[in-house]
Amino acid sequence: MSPVEPRCLLLHGFTGSGADWSSVFPEDPERLALDLPGHLTSPDPTGDYLDEIRALLDTLPASIDRIIGYSLGGRIALSLIQLAPERFRSAAIISAHPGLLDPALREQRRLADQVWIDLLRDQGIDAFVAAWEHQPLFRTQARLAPEILARQRAQRLSQRPEGLARALERLGLGEMPSTWEALARYQGRLDWIIGGEDTRFQAIAHEVLAHRPATRLHVLEDVGHNPLLEAPERLRTCLEHAKTSPSNALRISIA
Repeated sequence: MSPVEPRCLLLHGFTGSGADWSSVFPEDPERLALDLPGHLTSPDPTGDYLDEIRALLDTLPASIDRIIGYSLGGRIALSLIQLAPERFRSAAIISAHPGLLDPALREQRRLADQVWIDLLRDQGIDAFVAAWEHQPLFRTQARLAPEILARQRAQRLSQRPEGLARALERLGLGEMPSTWEALARYQGRLDWIIGGEDTRFQAIAHEVLAHRPATRLHVLEDVGHNPLLEAPERLRTCLEHAKTSPSNALRISIA
C-alpha cells in the first residue's frame, strides 16, 4: 500500500507553530502542519515577502489542493493563492487580512511592527511575550482556563526572538502585497471564519464578502480572534462543515 499523501496545508499564526492545529484536528497524514519561517524549527526568512511565499510554494507536495490558515497563516494562504490559484481547489481563512491598499496605512503598520521588532531584539522574548499577550485583540482569552493560557505562553517563550523579529520584518502586514484582486478572481471554494467578538476582523470579513460575494462567512459566536485556542472543537466542526456542505454565499453562525 502506497503512503498517504497530504491534501490539506495548515498554517498557524504569529508566535505559534504547526502543533497549534493538534487541538483542532487529530493527527492525520492527509494534513500537513508546518512551522512558518522564523518559528521554532523553521529557518529565519531572508528574502522579501514574495520571495518567502515562492519558496514555501516550491516546497509543498504536489498532492496538496486545500489550504487552511489562521491570522499570519491566513495571509500567507491568500498569498499562495495569489501566486498559484490553480493549485488550491478550496481555502478556509481564519481571522486574517487580505492586505493593506493605502500606502499610508502600510507605513503605519511597518512602524508599529518595528516597535515589536525592537522589543524582541533589545529586551528579549520574556518582555515581548508579556507585552504581546496584553493586546486588546486577545482580551477574550482572559476567560480561558489557566492551563490553556500557560501552554500558549510556554510555546511563545520557546520561540527565538530573532526568528520572530525576522518574521515581522519580512512577513508583516506592512510588507504583504495586497491580495484583494486575486481573492475576487479566485475560482475555488472560499470559506471565511471569524469570532463573533472579534469586531475588527468582522469588519474585514464583510469587506471580503462585498468584494467576493461567493465567499461563505462563518461566525463562531462568543469567540475572539483565535478560535484555535478559544474554541478548537467548534472550529473543527466549522471546517468539516465547510469541506462537505454545498458551496453558496451564506452567513453561518455557530454558537
